[in-house]
Amino acid sequence: MLRRIVICGLLLGLAVGGARAQALPAAARVYGQADFSANAVGHTANGLSFPIGLAIDSAGGLYIADRNNSRVLYFANDGDTTADRVYGQFGNLNSYIVNFDGVGGSGLPSADNLNFPVGLALAPDGGLYVTDRENHRVLYFAADGDTTADRVYGQFGSFTTNPPNNDGIGGNGLPSADTIGVFSLGVLAAADGALYVSDSSNHRVLYFAPGGDTTADRVYGQLGSFSSGAENNGSTASADTLNFPRGLALDSSGGLYVADRENHRVLYFANDGDTTADRVYGHNGSFISVVANDDGTGNSGAPSASSFNQPPSVALDAAGGLYVADRDNHRVLYFANDGDTSADWVFGQYGSFTSSVANNDGSGTTGTPSNQSLNRPQFVAVAADGSLYISDTGNNRVLVLPPSVLP
Repeated sequence: MLRRIVICGLLLGLAVGGARAQALPAAARVYGQADFSANAVGHTANGLSFPIGLAIDSAGGLYIADRNNSRVLYFANDGDTTADRVYGQFGNLNSYIVNFDGVGGSGLPSADNLNFPVGLALAPDGGLYVTDRENHRVLYFAADGDTTADRVYGQFGSFTTNPPNNDGIGGNGLPSADTIGVFSLGVLAAADGALYVSDSSNHRVLYFAPGGDTTADRVYGQLGSFSSGAENNGSTASADTLNFPRGLALDSSGGLYVADRENHRVLYFANDGDTTADRVYGHNGSFISVVANDDGTGNSGAPSASSFNQPPSVALDAAGGLYVADRDNHRVLYFANDGDTSADWVFGQYGSFTSSVANNDGSGTTGTPSNQSLNRPQFVAVAADGSLYISDTGNNRVLVLPPSVLP
């Protein structure tokens, strides 16, 4: 009896400031580093430099957008953390050149190179979408293992141009249904073949109907206008606006989650074609508040189970529960599929919802990286077996948490 009381007391203490008590989860695998305590930049088939986007194929293979190495790596599902394939570097797993020309230098954009790739998504047919940030485009690679892109969005069909908001004649213009702005950071492929793109610097999310057409059919965040690109549509935040949106996720009913990073919130849009959000996470139900770590009164305070500080990505598990990478709070939060906007679980802060320390060593201070800590996590993804993958970007690694330690 005494032992039971002690254990319950310990778990309660670990969750001070949180929604529920929880056991302490730990990662079981790491990509990009030799062990859990390292965080060095790497440029080989085993290394990473500022990894962001993640995608997991039907066979359990892992794609990582290795941003600062201007490449995307693919790891077969064999437990090996050495990459088997590379996109953006003409097959060279030791190359990390921006817009690699294939002979050792940096050149023009092409169907074979990348410049700071960020977002990844897999199409229903297994094809790969990549948001190529500094080339202001989204590339599509067919599901045949070929690392030459087959389609481009944002550049009027050209693989060799890269102006933001391309005006169709090679110059910078206004936003349109055919363009992508300075930064495009998120991409999502729906089961029916539709495509969603976070056109982040134009403060909007674009929707492309199934069929491969590269002209968008719907826009979120700009009150229906394809030619507007102002943050919060040039006004105050609301259920209709966005400010630097990033990660995207679709639930089983087709509802859309958007990580609205600079508004420190996550928005949910029901699958009704309406571009007005139906629910907000991070601001205690308020669509007009935009402060980091909202304390419930519209002011910025300590982190809590109901607040964010620059959340860049979202992911859903099989039960419809929502994971959110809360970047500047150095944690990942989980919200059960019950409509409640207070988190039920936290990773990266040793069970505390009120701590926000990078590489928390368990005492509330910064230490060396571990299998329980994070440093500016940028992306989350859930595998078919329920495992959680986290791009622990500030530590130049990707962590994998097995289902046994997840909520």
